[in-house]
Amino acid sequence: MRPENTEAQALRRKNALWGAVSSTAVRVVAALVLLWLRAGLDPAGLTAKLLALLIVFEVGTILPIWINLKTRLKEIKGGEEDAAAQY
Repeated sequence: MRPENTEAQALRRKNALWGAVSSTAVRVVAALVLLWLRAGLDPAGLTAKLLALLIVFEVGTILPIWINLKTRLKEIKGGEEDAAAQY
């Protein structure tokens, strides 16, 4: 493996990690804002129930982000992009 490929892979790994971290942060902030909005509502009301559903959705999308990151890091380590760039 050439040094420029190693540097390119390191950059791709770093960008993938930052993407996962920033996406997770956005999801957590959105869930906290929804939780804050829900706090002032009647818990039995329709709006409060819809906000609770949105909170569950936001939090539920965090795990797939990290699963996809793991897959992406395997792709980068395997050199699939480097091999495809040769064509």
